[in-house]
Amino acid sequence: MKEVSKKMHKEIDTKREEEIEKIIKGNFISSAIGTIDEEEYPLVTKIIPMFNNKSIYLLMSDLSDHTKNILKNNKISIYYFLKEEKEQKLNNKRLTLTGTVKKLDFEKNSKKFLYLLESYEKIEIGSKFWGTFSDFNFYIFKPKRLLFIKGFGKAYKKTFTWK
Repeated sequence: MKEVSKKMHKEIDTKREEEIEKIIKGNFISSAIGTIDEEEYPLVTKIIPMFNNKSIYLLMSDLSDHTKNILKNNKISIYYFLKEEKEQKLNNKRLTLTGTVKKLDFEKNSKKFLYLLESYEKIEIGSKFWGTFSDFNFYIFKPKRLLFIKGFGKAYKKTFTWK
């Protein structure tokens, strides 16, 4: 019988840091946001995070259920779906970030909003149009924890501390 290590998560080395950074910068198939609704039930919906200037931004409609949830509880998770290369689906790579998100109050014609919208258009075609609708706003994500699963027995965890 194989002996199982008592330490469940490994330390993140430079190689893993680089791999994780590539994922966050756009090397993923799809992504989802997890929020908690007013009855404390989880809601998971598709989202497209944008990494820009060492920060993660989300462009979301204030009318969507996940955004309404955020206004009541700003703790979220972002799940990055990666290409499944192994036949055993649970043995494939995946990345989850948990943290808080904050709405950015930019005027639609401000330089910062237009810069972010121009950058977002590069990852989501058409967003330059619908992103200007009055209900769409940028949110900034501040990670608290990271969980990177590279496969069975290859789990990496990191906690972020902010001043």
